[in-house]
Amino acid sequence: MEPKFTEAYQEAPEEAQTANCERTAHMLDMIIDGEATPEDQQFFNSHIEECVSCFESHQKQKLLKGLISGHLQRVIVPESLAHSIKVKIQETV
Repeated sequence: MEPKFTEAYQEAPEEAQTANCERTAHMLDMIIDGEATPEDQQFFNSHIEECVSCFESHQKQKLLKGLISGHLQRVIVPESLAHSIKVKIQETV
């Protein structure tokens, strides 16, 4: 049995919202890392202004990345160590 027109019409915005939330979730890392295109950034910003759930996800992800990057330090290792690690990786692959 096919849904009535009014039932199908009422479901359409919810499906579109879900699709926008999924698209936003896929873009989250690119947005936080500053790697998104201007079009993606504009879509993302427009969506999180309207969607509380995606806005909260963005805030949590941004906070988590900030905490992690604040506690990590870049360490320069000897070239021989880097070479030996690459050799070991190639041997196991």
